[in-house]
Amino acid sequence: MLERLLDESPFVAVFFYDEECSDCGAILEELENIDDEADMYGIDFVKISDEEAAQKYHILHTPALVYFRKRIPIIYEGDMTDDEKVLSWLTSQDVLEIKDEIEEVNRKMLDKLLDENDFVAVYFYENDCPRCDEVLTELETIDDEADNLDITFVKIRDTRYAKKYGISKLPAMVYFRRRFPSIYRGDLLNETEVLDWLQKNRYKHPELNLFMYAIGAVSVAFVGYTTFLVFCFHGNQQKAA
Repeated sequence: MLERLLDESPFVAVFFYDEECSDCGAILEELENIDDEADMYGIDFVKISDEEAAQKYHILHTPALVYFRKRIPIIYEGDMTDDEKVLSWLTSQDVLEIKDEIEEVNRKMLDKLLDENDFVAVYFYENDCPRCDEVLTELETIDDEADNLDITFVKIRDTRYAKKYGISKLPAMVYFRRRFPSIYRGDLLNETEVLDWLQKNRYKHPELNLFMYAIGAVSVAFVGYTTFLVFCFHGNQQKAA
């Protein structure tokens, strides 16, 4: 059962326990408090009492919590009775990262990353899309370089969510700077150009452009209002004369 789940789901949290374990029941009760929320982040949460499976993944003592990201296991070393800390660990960026691979996220995880990171590059793609797979292969060659620029690079397979940002055709790349989105208009198969675009956007300040636009708009409004007052003043003087 576990092997099938690991084949089908990219993110699986597994609670290994023993039927004779006196602490396991209390820990399991705490972990069940975050089961629904973990599911919202795309994490399947299961429990298993199987000595053979535990040995396969080098679990020497139970209870134990293991998080599998595309079958790559990482063991939780913290307090399993603190459900909030466990959830924070499961959804943390450090745990999410897989070396030399652009991490898969869902809507809720992406929203969390946008809240926690100033610079996020998002690759939108869809199923049964050969071009999407081809582009992804190229983009994964610049994942480390993006990380060196302090840019979080993730991918999401969600066509409906892509439309939220005005994307009607996939694959597509969107760069978020403090949640300000910019859509890449170039060739996604040219990873050098994509990296150059990310680097240039990394040091741009679109929020300053909006600020200057606002200042300009206020100035124009002020000039217009002043002209209106002068016109009214002269009109009243002419009537008085």
